[in-house]
Amino acid sequence: MGFLVAGLNHKSALLDVREIITFPPSKVIEALKLLQTYPYIEECLILSTCNRVEIYIFTGDDKEGLNSLKSFLYNYHNLKCSIDQYLYSFRNLQAIQHIFRVVSSLDSMVIGENQIQYQVKRVYFNAKNCLAAGRNLSLIFQKALSVGKEVRSLTNIGKGVVSISSVAVELAKDKLNNLSEKNILIIGAGKIGELTAKSLAGKGIKSIFVANRTYKLALRLARKFGGKAIKFDQMSKALSEADIIISSTSAPHYILNYKDVISAIEKRDSKPLFLIDLGVPRNIEQRIADIENIYLYNIDDLRKVSYLNLRERLKEAKIAEEIVKERAECFYNKVCQRRPYEYLPR
Repeated sequence: MGFLVAGLNHKSALLDVREIITFPPSKVIEALKLLQTYPYIEECLILSTCNRVEIYIFTGDDKEGLNSLKSFLYNYHNLKCSIDQYLYSFRNLQAIQHIFRVVSSLDSMVIGENQIQYQVKRVYFNAKNCLAAGRNLSLIFQKALSVGKEVRSLTNIGKGVVSISSVAVELAKDKLNNLSEKNILIIGAGKIGELTAKSLAGKGIKSIFVANRTYKLALRLARKFGGKAIKFDQMSKALSEADIIISSTSAPHYILNYKDVISAIEKRDSKPLFLIDLGVPRNIEQRIADIENIYLYNIDDLRKVSYLNLRERLKEAKIAEEIVKERAECFYNKVCQRRPYEYLPR
C-alpha cells in the first residue's frame, strides 16, 4: 500500500496539452467523487492550477492504483490520443518530497511564488470535506503546508517578483516601457485577478477596469483598487479603450474571440493592444494574435520573464531544497514507524 502522485506541469508539457486535462474549480468535487469509484483508489486529491494538473492517491496496490488513476484521467477528459509521454509519477518517499517541493514553490514556474500554498490548502480542504482525503492524505498535506510555511520563514525565496500576476505586469511594463497613463482591463475577479490589480497599484495607471461574470465580484475588486467595474456584456467599450488586457478566468471556453477584438480595433485608431492570457484553458482566441498591432501572450510566455528574476533566488532555492529533503525523509521515517502508516514502504 502507498502514496502516489501522477500528473504533468509546465516543465513536462506545453500549454496545448495542459489545457485539455484541467479540472475547473467547479468540477473538482464531482471529479473526486468519480475517481473514488475506481478500483484501488482509497483516498484522492486533485491539484489543478494554470501550471500543473496532479492527482494524489492512497492505494492498496501501487501498480493497480496508478493504472486506475490514469484510466480516470483518460476517461474523464475523453482523451483520444496518448499523453503518457508528458506524465510523471512518484511514489512514497519521492511523492512526499514532491508535494513538499510543490507547496514550497520550488517546482513552480516562478520559484518562490506564494499562491501555490493557497491553492494547495484550498484543494486539500475541498478533498477532506467531500471525504476524498482521509487520515493518510490529511497527515501528508498538513505536513506539506507546514513545511511550505517553514521554508518561507527560513529563507528569502519569496523576495522580488514572485507571482504569475506580478510577472504578467512586468511583461506589460517591459513591452510598453512604462505603465503610466495606461488603461488596464482585468478580466476575472478571482485570486489571480486580485493579485494582478495589486501588482498594478502604484504604477501610475490611468484607470483599471474589472470585468467578471458575477458583477458583484467585479465591483468588490474594482472598489478595492480604485477601479471601475463593468459587466461582461458591456466589455466592448473597455476593449476599445484598454491598452493592456489581462485575463484569468476558469471558463472552459474563450472569453474574448476574434470578432470581439476586430470590432474594438476599428475604434482604436491603430493604437497597439497588449493581451496577456493567464487562463488554462486559454481565455483568448489564439488567432487574435494575427491582427495588426495586437500582441498576445499566454502563460507559457511568462516563463521567459520569470527567468530574469530566477538568478536572485537560486541561492535561497538551494537552502529551501535542503530543508525540504530533510523534512521529507524525517517525516517519511517517522510515519513508517507508526501504525497505521507503517505500510508506506521505501
